[in-house]
Amino acid sequence: MTISGAIFIAVLAIALAFFAYALNRRVRYVMIGRPESRFDRPLTRTLGFVGLVFGQKKLFKERVGVIHFFIFWGFIVIAFGTLQIIADGIRFGFTFPWSESFAFLFIKDLLSLIVLVGLVVIAYIRYVVRKTRLEPSAEAGVILGLIFFLIVSELLYSGFTYALGASPAQQGAFVAMRIADWAAGFTVDAVNLARQILWWIHVVLLLAFLVYIPVSKHMHLIMCPVNEFMRNLKSRGAQIVALDLENEDIEEFGVSKVQSFTKKQLLDVYACAECGRCQEHCPATQSGKALNPKLLMTKLKDHLDETGAALRQAGKAAAKTADGNGAGATAKAAAAAEATSAKGAAAEPSGKALIGDVFSEDEIWACTTCYSCQEQCPVQNEHVNKIIDMRRNLVLDLGEFPAEAQLACRNIEKNSNPWGIGNQNRANWAKELDVPVAGAGDLGEYLYWVGCAGSFDDRNQKVSKAIVRLLREAGVTFSILGSKEKCCGDPARRIGNEYLFQSLAQENIDTMNGLGVKKIVTQCPHCLNTIKNEYPAFGGDYEVIHHTQLLANLLKQGKLKLGNGAGVAGQATGEALGSRVAYHDSCYLGRYQQEFEAPRQILKAVTGVTVLEAERNKSKSMCCGAGGGRMWMEEEPEHRVNEMRVGQLLQEQPEIIGVNCPYCLTMMEDGIGSKGKGDTVRAMDLAEILAARLDSGPETTDTGETEVTKAEEES
Repeated sequence: MTISGAIFIAVLAIALAFFAYALNRRVRYVMIGRPESRFDRPLTRTLGFVGLVFGQKKLFKERVGVIHFFIFWGFIVIAFGTLQIIADGIRFGFTFPWSESFAFLFIKDLLSLIVLVGLVVIAYIRYVVRKTRLEPSAEAGVILGLIFFLIVSELLYSGFTYALGASPAQQGAFVAMRIADWAAGFTVDAVNLARQILWWIHVVLLLAFLVYIPVSKHMHLIMCPVNEFMRNLKSRGAQIVALDLENEDIEEFGVSKVQSFTKKQLLDVYACAECGRCQEHCPATQSGKALNPKLLMTKLKDHLDETGAALRQAGKAAAKTADGNGAGATAKAAAAAEATSAKGAAAEPSGKALIGDVFSEDEIWACTTCYSCQEQCPVQNEHVNKIIDMRRNLVLDLGEFPAEAQLACRNIEKNSNPWGIGNQNRANWAKELDVPVAGAGDLGEYLYWVGCAGSFDDRNQKVSKAIVRLLREAGVTFSILGSKEKCCGDPARRIGNEYLFQSLAQENIDTMNGLGVKKIVTQCPHCLNTIKNEYPAFGGDYEVIHHTQLLANLLKQGKLKLGNGAGVAGQATGEALGSRVAYHDSCYLGRYQQEFEAPRQILKAVTGVTVLEAERNKSKSMCCGAGGGRMWMEEEPEHRVNEMRVGQLLQEQPEIIGVNCPYCLTMMEDGIGSKGKGDTVRAMDLAEILAARLDSGPETTDTGETEVTKAEEES
């Protein structure tokens, strides 16, 4: 071994020690969190890991993802070439097989060029174009520079090496060979000197990169693969963890301190690449509210870095005390000791309260739980549950939440619906339709879960009636619960009132299980998600389908016969309601249930209708602003999400905005009115559009006036 090689090994050992120390420090901070097992279904996790990490699957949602894919694979391939460079410098006296492979060397140089171009493009986007979600930070510039010059130094070193003589296989390194042709004009001594200098430049850059990773935001290069493996495998609608409300040993409901998050939730903050895809699609951020999902991660990371060391020491001291008192030095005892503090107080060693100092209450209450942040996140971070956990603490431990949300919860407690109308009136909308009530006879094929909006909101009652008509037209038997139906609990749970949610869930489950309910159809995606994905944890296991899914199947089976005509027209009046329909994907049917096609199949089945797609559609659709309990909270005029969404849909010049959700219907109608388009554009549920085109024509009321005409007048 040469002196140069010995010096390199010493420097390498120091660099590895720094790397290990920095990495270990942050891993220990993650371990402060509460236990959470994410090792179930190992085969599924492994296969997903391969696709997400090595296939970079989620990054292809954007065109720039292609660049990242080549940078990722280019860096891996180039790393193999670097191993040979290190071996050459230390003079181990052996050659890695790939360094004598024409194909490998060709691919390495090709990828090197692609990566260099990609780095220039990324730098241009970040520092010249200054794309909103990408801050032109010095930290990002350091990483881009390190990668760029690592590749350049590798190509230069290889070129000067080949200038002294290249094997036939090494001719595959076409870029390095061009450098070799140029370097051949120098003396042998000059080439050797250049090789030594380039070797040291390359390895020093490599070690600098190694040391810099665990102390920078590029820690995600290490943590991201772990995060991908430990992703949540539950269905999207079943990822909220139920609180054990009967456990008297629990010191805190929800999260008020950083150590109250789970280990996976803390792992997220170091896996975050700070790419900003989440904030670019977040309705709260885009409408100018306080919440920014990227900052949610970065602020939590900074807070964890500030408090982690002290919390680790506190945990050790608590474990030692517990052991000395004979309580057992278990991790569980230590975690419990760490978690005890005055509720809501600034319990962190930094003196900062998680809620109040690190995160404002405005941030916490701005979230619509639309899942768009998690849909777009390429590293499987989980933003929504962090917010719900902090809401739970505010609601259950402190009783501090927006006055409008408190009113909605009180209304649900007293009358089983957020409107506060007596629940005995829940089936009033159906009196004239002679809809069978479950328990008074045969259930029918489906229990029709109407939901609070469909039962009490005047506009959404028209949707309920349209669904009844369509089901009868198709010969589908069904019944409703009437006054036995209570709010499903969706708004309560997402506001953070877990106690109210669990009470409602258990009452509804007991009612349906007592009646022998097996199949449910509902017009509200929020009810759908709650009953389908959240009720099973409390003993309610049913086959639940959305009305658009059922109607699409009925159309496919030929059980619904539609009349001919241009656009949406009532056959009794022949009056056209519009032919240009801009369809809005709701969050809880789209992103949560991954149902995008059934609603479109319905619209395509209506003769003469032109289906318009907004730029943001399907998985990238923008929230209407009503989810996460926001339906019941005040919206400042300058920050209204629904107006933003309506504006996006109006760009397609529709006559109708088609929806599938009661919340969306309310928000779209309000947005249309605020945009001054109420005379030319209307919002309609897809069930209403279908009912208006049945062969038998629109159903008439006691006055002989069609439902379609009444809807027209009221809008």
